[in-house]
Amino acid sequence: MPVVTTRVTDLIGHTPLFELAATDTGTRLFLKLENMNPTGAAKIRMAKAMIDDAEARGLLRPGGHIIESTSGNTGLGLAVIAAERGYRFTAVVDHHACRDKLRTMKAMGTELIFVSGGDADGLSTSAREDLAEHMALDECAAALREGREPNTYFTEQHNNDANPLGYYVLAEELLADLGRVDALISAVGTGGSLFGTARRLRELGREPLLYGVEPVGSIAFGGPGGPYWQSGTGTPEGADPGKTVAEDLSMLEDGVKVSDVEAFAATRVLATKLGLMIGGSAGGSIYAALERMDEFPAGSTVVTIVGDGGEKYLDTVFDDFWMSERNLLDPATETKVAEMLDRYAPARGRRAATPPADGTHTILVPEPAEAFASGATAK
Repeated sequence: MPVVTTRVTDLIGHTPLFELAATDTGTRLFLKLENMNPTGAAKIRMAKAMIDDAEARGLLRPGGHIIESTSGNTGLGLAVIAAERGYRFTAVVDHHACRDKLRTMKAMGTELIFVSGGDADGLSTSAREDLAEHMALDECAAALREGREPNTYFTEQHNNDANPLGYYVLAEELLADLGRVDALISAVGTGGSLFGTARRLRELGREPLLYGVEPVGSIAFGGPGGPYWQSGTGTPEGADPGKTVAEDLSMLEDGVKVSDVEAFAATRVLATKLGLMIGGSAGGSIYAALERMDEFPAGSTVVTIVGDGGEKYLDTVFDDFWMSERNLLDPATETKVAEMLDRYAPARGRRAATPPADGTHTILVPEPAEAFASGATAK
């Protein structure tokens, strides 16, 4: 990453690692803080990869129009790239998306098209994707009728081969900073971040155990569908998990379902206990990882990808009234999370390292990009 740049997209990547937990057997849990990217989310990596790919294949040219169905974070990434490169961007959204994501996209010049009216806040993934696809097809057909070459591109993140490719660099960053990854446990929505990272790790000769995490009510791993409030993750009933999930689901050691109560309890406790603001889907992954700390092989390096930050959810996950209205507040579950954090406090289980002066957590700040190329390993 350059020290001085004129493009926001140059600031993508090289995000830090935060050591959250460790066992007496030397297993360590690191959080890859992707909320430190521009837009505060991992998905800007794949948003850039999808547009780079479209440009390379001649599907998008100067002055073109990008269309995507999004719950927010992919849209935020596309909004940055559209503003930077001079594209028009239309995001097809529903009222399930958090308001701050919608307001931020609009501030960057995005056109918002809602599939549900009024104050309905249900998740409408299938309807969003159908509308986005039809909008793009109609616009391309109109251009052909007028004798123009179409210049509208539906990124279709769930079925775009460039989506997982956007996370290959993330895998390289993990190896540069940690030297090894023995287990990867993270949320699965489109599947890009978990499976893209895992694909690249395998290409580089590592084969970590993979644990996918989805909300209770999501249907990607099987089981009955139902409503859920975790944002930007899972596959609601009636929606298609997409190409990446279909191709790579067999790579999973386990597909874990975490309830909204458990995911949001972890999110809230990390904020109050550690001052670490993360999103709800990351809370689900962390909850699942903490429950399994003693099940990982001794000495494992475990990584969870934190997809986005908690600042976007002040009106939802961090709002007691919103949580109470939906019966999502559970002091017993929050207590359980706090007890797991105490039990696995890193100072008790750190391997081959001197505890820091403050006695608790390690943050690994990445070296420059050349570090991976030069074969740097664990710090």
